[in-house]
Amino acid sequence: MFSKSLYFSFMVVASILYGCAGYSPHQGHFGNRQEIIGESRDAVIVKMGQPERVQSVDGVDVLHFPRGPAGSHTYFVYIDGSGRVAKWEQVLTEERFSTIQPGMSSDQVIGILGITKITHGLARNRGYVWHYRYETPHCKSFVIEFSPEDTVRSAGYRIRSGRSCKYVGMG
Repeated sequence: MFSKSLYFSFMVVASILYGCAGYSPHQGHFGNRQEIIGESRDAVIVKMGQPERVQSVDGVDVLHFPRGPAGSHTYFVYIDGSGRVAKWEQVLTEERFSTIQPGMSSDQVIGILGITKITHGLARNRGYVWHYRYETPHCKSFVIEFSPEDTVRSAGYRIRSGRSCKYVGMG
């Protein structure tokens, strides 16, 4: 039988380890890029934290891990039917941005890019805008304008201004 102090010690250690979730599948606890392949779903969640969203596509669960409130990475981890990681990818790329087309629904965009925390509404209820920061030396963001009906009206790149191109608010 565990004593209360031993149980408390165990809970403290478990909390600390849970709080040390890795930023990405190739950093932190995983060591190298290939190590995550074959890991269990539970192991990924322990190592990366709770996913922001889980999407099921053709019998595969896709775990979405956006990083930071205005981060420049979003990782999708694909869990196969046996509950193991089949693959993973960083989805905020110009290749993926190029697939966003007028008429797509917001759910379709989330399925391609994940969610973003950088949003704002347009005046007179004309819709809303999503901004995706991504890793680029050119201080760009990918911006999607949605209609009030939740469909893409337009999409393109925006140069972020500012002294250091550090993303702060809409800057």
